Amino acid sequence: MTGRVLVLIGVVLSVAFTTGCRSKADLNLKTVKVSSSAVYCIFDPSCKVTITHSSTTPIPMQVGGKAFLESRTFVGKPGTPASGLYGYEYRIDLEKAAETMVEVEEIGKVQYMPCLRSIVFDFGPVIDTLDYNGDGQAGDLIYVVTSGGPGRIGLGSVERFHGRLTFNFDSPVCVGGTNRQGDSTFFFGLVSAQPPGFADTTIIETGGLGAASPKMKKNIKYHVNVYAPQVGTGG
Repeated sequence: MTGRVLVLIGVVLSVAFTTGCRSKADLNLKTVKVSSSAVYCIFDPSCKVTITHSSTTPIPMQVGGKAFLESRTFVGKPGTPASGLYGYEYRIDLEKAAETMVEVEEIGKVQYMPCLRSIVFDFGPVIDTLDYNGDGQAGDLIYVVTSGGPGRIGLGSVERFHGRLTFNFDSPVCVGGTNRQGDSTFFFGLVSAQPPGFADTTIIETGGLGAASPKMKKNIKYHVNVYAPQVGTGG
């Protein structure tokens, strides 16, 4: 009898532990595609939002031209579904960045055409009560503005561990080359009950040049600041 009780207790604890982990970690958050005119109606009756904070931060990549990560925020107006909530949007822009020659140890000079695959930062709790794509089902977490805005590349999977989000692009975001313009992503957004502050963001390259030499880092990363919710504030 004692053995059965111990087994039962072990099973209960195991289920409780697993449930707790799942509540803190999600492998693929729900993402929907939207038009700018439709999604902004959730925040403003005019279906146009007023940007309250914005930044265009250079990404310190070893390339010709310039690479940027854009972030911006806006607030839901009274009487709208997002009243009093804070919208956050992000976008990678490599359209004016170009390949360049770099020196690689044990190889010499090579043409360097880097691509980005994901960005990671702390966001905190994501509002999950809105319907971004107008399908009548609330619970959308992240939207991608594929119509009515700039960009060509969207999101693949989005992972969450506690409040830290990893946004993986659905294809590599690459700098330009001969007779080819660099890539850029669509704006993608999510909503928080918390006002904006700054968060350190990690931008991760694809394997690329890192695989060319055994002495080079396999995962090349860059750090920039973006607007994100003030993690740890009340709400």
